[in-house]
Amino acid sequence: MTTLAYSVLLKNWRYVIIALFLLFMLPLLLIAAPFGMFQEQQKQEQLPYGTTMSSQGVITPIGEKEIPSEYLQYYKTAGQKYNVPWELIAAIHRVETNFGQDLNVSSVGALGHTQFMVLTWIGWGYPGGNRLGNANVPKNILEDPAVIKRYGGYGVDCSGDHRADPWNVQDAMCSTANYLAASGASSGTEAGMRKAVFAYNHAGWYVDRVFKYKNMYATGGATEVSIGLPSMPYGTSSGSGKGSAAINKAIAAGKTLVGKSPYNFGGGRTATDIARRSFDCSSFVRWAFEQGGVNLGRVDSTTTDTLVKLGKPVKPSEMRPGDLVFFDTYKKNGHVGIVIDSKGTVLHDGSTHGVWINDMNHFRKVFSGVVRRVVE
Repeated sequence: MTTLAYSVLLKNWRYVIIALFLLFMLPLLLIAAPFGMFQEQQKQEQLPYGTTMSSQGVITPIGEKEIPSEYLQYYKTAGQKYNVPWELIAAIHRVETNFGQDLNVSSVGALGHTQFMVLTWIGWGYPGGNRLGNANVPKNILEDPAVIKRYGGYGVDCSGDHRADPWNVQDAMCSTANYLAASGASSGTEAGMRKAVFAYNHAGWYVDRVFKYKNMYATGGATEVSIGLPSMPYGTSSGSGKGSAAINKAIAAGKTLVGKSPYNFGGGRTATDIARRSFDCSSFVRWAFEQGGVNLGRVDSTTTDTLVKLGKPVKPSEMRPGDLVFFDTYKKNGHVGIVIDSKGTVLHDGSTHGVWINDMNHFRKVFSGVVRRVVE
């Protein structure tokens, strides 16, 4: 090597090293990259084709009040494991055994926290039983994960004690989620979840009841119903319905249901309930104002607790048509109605008559002066 070439090599040694690195490592990178992409693709394809991750709702004040706090973690764990909204699992637990307060074996042999038929738990391939799924299975066999796997049952050991016990709340919630997911609830759609709940118990009333509690216990889940309104801040009105015009439309719409819409606690938060005009007090108020072009909140999560925070406070002596008036019934501000005239007459959906009209004297024992103006 000449003195000149050696001098050039010394001055440019960094570039030589980079060139050598690229010469030897680039082929390896080109081979490894597709392999890494393949691994990532495998991760993304773990869910069945056409399904999406079901969103998990945020617990509501009613949910916090009714759901035993120690159970909430079990619902969420099961929901995440099987891609099912936790509030759907909680609702079934509520409907089946009132959160485990009634753990008797049913008249048809359903057992445990969420009332599984024996053959559904252990698997329909297990010999014996009747068409409903009842069978005389020893406890040690019923709870054996290996036997359940052999016969294709839905019982799951979620507590880690090597037994799948329908009377163990952790196991029961995972098993319920397992069954719901296999029946279509992991699709992330309301239709899929309703189909799964119907599979759990073949009765339309049962599905409606489960969904009533589901929508009561959580907000922001996968079952939000589109109401066809533009995105607006709560308490504002659309361009076509402002002030007295919006209020008049809301009151007129509400009056059409007087004596025709029985009260449904937790109702009015699904497309089915709305179509048949089945509301509770807060969902009725929300629906009435929607007819006037006013958005008072999300269809699946409006409650008295959200409505009482809207607009501005008004003195009872200054309330006028369109104001919301609250009453302390089963809890503070537990009931709400719409003022419909200067005398303070109230249009509301109550547990006695459903949608009805009463004067303020009717509420004198439960009115503590809370009035909100949501439309100017």
